[in-house]
Amino acid sequence: MGNETNNVLKILEAFTQSYIKKTKDIIDFKFGFIVDEVFYIVNIKCDGEFEVKEEDREDIFSFVTDSVTLNKLFAQEITGMTAISRANWKDAAPLDFVNYDKIPENINPLRFVFSYFILGEPEKIIIDKDHARIVHGGYAIPMIYDEGIRTAWYRVEKGMIINEREEDQFNPFPTFVIAKKGKGMIKIGLKEYAFQDGDGYYIPKDTAHSFWTENEEGFEFIIIMYGEEA
Repeated sequence: MGNETNNVLKILEAFTQSYIKKTKDIIDFKFGFIVDEVFYIVNIKCDGEFEVKEEDREDIFSFVTDSVTLNKLFAQEITGMTAISRANWKDAAPLDFVNYDKIPENINPLRFVFSYFILGEPEKIIIDKDHARIVHGGYAIPMIYDEGIRTAWYRVEKGMIINEREEDQFNPFPTFVIAKKGKGMIKIGLKEYAFQDGDGYYIPKDTAHSFWTENEEGFEFIIIMYGEEA
C-alpha cells in the first residue's frame, strides 16, 4: 500500500507541476483524487506553490479513478478527455468526478481536464486507435472542448455503428463532420450518403445522424460541434 501511495503522489505531483508551469494566471484551487478508494488532495496556490498529499476525504471537486488508469494517463497512453468521455454523463468511465458544481467559476472544467493530464508543452495528443476508447459505438478521442465548441476524432470499423442508439443521434447544436481516412456512410435525418476522404457534411441541430462502414480498413473522421449549446 505504501509503494502504491508513493507512486500516486509522484504522478499527481508531476501532473500538477506541469500544469502550473504552462498555465498563466494560476488561481487558488484545491481538488481531490480518489484513486482505488484512497483520497488525495491537490492544493494549488496562486503563487505557483502546491501540495499533494493523502488526506481524509473532503467535500470538494474530485476525480475518481484507479491506479491502472492513472498510470495510463501518466504514460500518455490516454488523455484525460478520452478517459472521461462517454455517450451519456450517467455512463461509467475510467476517469470520473464528483462535486462537479464545486469547481471555481473561473476554471473552465473541460479545458482544465485537457491541460492537466497532458505533460509539458506544447500540448500534444496522439490520434489513433491505440489511444482511443469506444464511445458512441466507435473509437473516439475528444480533442478541444471549450465554450461554444467541441471537437473529436472517431474511427468506425466494419460491424460498428456510431450513434446506433436513437438517444445518441441528436445534438442541440450544429455539427460539421470531415472525413479523414477511408470510406464510410453517414445517415442524416432519414437519408444515407457516401462519406469519404475529402468530404465534409453539415448536420443541423436536433437532426438525427449516425456513421458506419462496410470497408475492412475502417473509416476515420473529425467532428466539430459548435454554437450556443455546445
